[in-house]
Amino acid sequence: MTRRTAFRVGVVLIIALLTLGTSLLYTGKFGLVIAADCLAGLGLIVALAAVPRGPREPAARRPHRAWAWPNWAWFRRRQAPARAVQAADFPRYTKISSDLGWAPVSQWHYDHGVRPLLARLVESVLLDHHRVDAVADPARARRLVGDEIWPLVDPSRPPSFDTKAPGADLRTLARIVDRLEHL
Repeated sequence: MTRRTAFRVGVVLIIALLTLGTSLLYTGKFGLVIAADCLAGLGLIVALAAVPRGPREPAARRPHRAWAWPNWAWFRRRQAPARAVQAADFPRYTKISSDLGWAPVSQWHYDHGVRPLLARLVESVLLDHHRVDAVADPARARRLVGDEIWPLVDPSRPPSFDTKAPGADLRTLARIVDRLEHL
C-alpha cells in the first residue's frame, strides 16, 4: 500500500469515527445505529465504484441489445392522459337510468322497464336471506315484503299495457328500494 492510499484510508477512518461519535453524543444509540447504516451504505457504493469493469464485448456479440431496448420503450414513453368516462361505457347503467326516468310516466313504462328489474331483485333477496321462493310461495313473500309494496314488485303479475295510468313515482321507487335493503 502506498503512502497516499494509507493517508486516504486514515482520513476516511477518522471521519467515520467522528461521525459515529457525534451521532452517539447528540442522538444516542438510535442515532449511532442510523449513522452506522449510512456509513455502511456509503462504503458499499464506494466499493462498487472501485470494482474495475471487464472488457466490453463488441456490439455484434451482444444479442440482448436486439430485444432489450424495444421492451424499455414503454418506460420512456409519456403516458397518454386517461380517457374521460362516458355513459356509453356502461350501457346497462344507462338503460336502468333511462327506465327509472320513464317509470313515473305510465304504468306501461313501469311494468316493462323497472318492475322486471325490481322483481328479480326481490326474488334474489328473498331467496338469499329468507330462503323463500317468491314464485312458489307468494303468500309468504308478500308477508315479508309488505302488502303496500308487493303489488309493485310481484314477479307473477302480468305487465300492464295501459299507457294512460300513472306509473310509480320516485318516492314509491325509493320506498321499494328501502324495503329491499331492510330485507
